[in-house]
Amino acid sequence: MKTTLIIGATPRPSSYANKAMLELEEHGHKTLLYNPLGRAIDDRKIHTEIAQISEPVDTITLYVRPARLQPIVEELIALKPKRIIFNPGTEDADIMQSFKDSEIEALEACTLVMLRTGQY
Repeated sequence: MKTTLIIGATPRPSSYANKAMLELEEHGHKTLLYNPLGRAIDDRKIHTEIAQISEPVDTITLYVRPARLQPIVEELIALKPKRIIFNPGTEDADIMQSFKDSEIEALEACTLVMLRTGQY
């Protein structure tokens, strides 16, 4: 089972991060959730610091704007994921290049569309 780290996880049912969490789990993917505010999402564990994540991460999917992502870029690179998905509204050319320079595949895509079309 591949593990996906969701950056910007939230308990709001209408949010795309929440929808992605549920669909990833429905498709058999393990999810890790990151939200620095620690907002509870049912009984799921919420990581408030990237340093708390010790298991291998296959994919990181982003649901935060670049200004919120910038402070944790190096920590995310240190996790050595195979790829990172910049969902609509999260794109930033410089941040994407940081991941590419670290040999991490960086995609401008939508996790939900990828799941629904068998491209995930």
